[in-house]
Amino acid sequence: EDAMTLMKDNGCFSCHAIASKKAAPAFAGIGKRNKRFEGENARYVIINSIKNGSKGKYPHFSDMEMPSYTNFSQEELETIADFILAQSSKAKGHGGNCGGGKGQGRGMGMMGGMR
Repeated sequence: EDAMTLMKDNGCFSCHAIASKKAAPAFAGIGKRNKRFEGENARYVIINSIKNGSKGKYPHFSDMEMPSYTNFSQEELETIADFILAQSSKAKGHGGNCGGGKGQGRGMGMMGGMR
């Protein structure tokens, strides 16, 4: 299956969106943040978060906890991780929606004030 189908079928879009924040960070921001790791390491970090859950990685979302998703095959995890990493070009930067989306906001955007 393709990433969008896998993610829709498993409720990922209940909390995440592609390029805007919801209850959890946008996939574009997650992709941008994890691009700092080289190749397979970037993919591994995302896969690890999906398999084991995640909490506290993004300051603005520190109270949110993503549950673990152990139902995906390794191939499905790689498909999803590659999709998320590919969204990094859609990230709006540090400001996100705060400050008019022009980067003036602090701690409210997709990157949650991360530097």
